[in-house]
Formats: sequence, structure tokens, C-alpha cells
Amino acid sequence: MDSEEWNLVKDVMFLHDSGISLEKISQVKKISLERTKEIVGNRKLIIKRQNKKNVVQEIGNQNKWKDKLPEEEILKQMVENLEAEERHDGARTVPSRPINTVDRSDRVGEDRKMNDRLAAIEASADAPKALKDIVKSATIAQRKRDREEWENVQNSISELLDDDLDS
Repeated sequence: MDSEEWNLVKDVMFLHDSGISLEKISQVKKISLERTKEIVGNRKLIIKRQNKKNVVQEIGNQNKWKDKLPEEEILKQMVENLEAEERHDGARTVPSRPINTVDRSDRVGEDRKMNDRLAAIEASADAPKALKDIVKSATIAQRKRDREEWENVQNSISELLDDDLDS
């Protein structure tokens, strides 16, 4: 199929996918109705042909060793040319000066009070009207306790790490 024919096929498929009738397409593109039906009928074949190629895969497929290993001699040369890379992931950094804590309350997504209220509303949605306020306040209180508990755990771990660094 030459490029002119391929362009015609793409145009017909585009127009058909846009909801234009086959009769109108054949009229606009000045081709027979049978040819238009044939193009639309061969949709699977056209889609296969239209699939975009993966550039990385195409380059990889050109590799002469993609199906078998290179000869022993070439492998030895490759290994000799490889250099071992030294990696040092490092240790925990001990700052030279104290780092001030950051107030995150004004950051988007960090509004804990609003998140607590939303969770309380969600939790009380199925509760009877008489218990809604109680469920809301209990949910907010529980979330605050959970958060404080988590902060205590974090502080304990930080203290353990700091003690470990001191000794």
C-alpha cells in the first residue's frame, strides 16, 4: 500500500470513527461505497498496520546478540572493560547546628483539624441523629490521640538513634 492509499485509509477510518455515514464518506473522498465498506471492514488489519513502533524495542531488536550470547572472546573483553563502581550510601548526617522545627499547619493538605472534621463527618454519616455529635467528637478525639501516640513513638525512636550516636 503506497502512502497516498494509506492516507486515504486513515482519512476514511477517522471520518467513520467521527460518526459520519459511509455514504457521506464515499461522497466526500470521491470513492465508491463498496471501497469505503471494504476499508471499514478491514479495521483489524488497518489497526495492526497502524500500531506505533517502540523505538527502544526496535533498536534492541537490531542487537546481533539478542538471541544468543556473544563469543567467549568478546565476553572476556567486555568483562575486562567493566569497572567496579564504588558505592557509599553513607550514614545518618549529624547536623552541625540545631534544626528548627517547621510549622506545617498552613501547608495545603496538612490541615489536621479539617481532616479530623471530615473523618468525623464520614464516621457519623451512618449514626442516628441523636448520636451524630457524640460520634463526631469521639472520632476527632481518637484521631488526636492516635497522632500524639505516633509522635511519641517517633520521638522515642529519635532519642534511641541520638543515644546510639553519642556512644
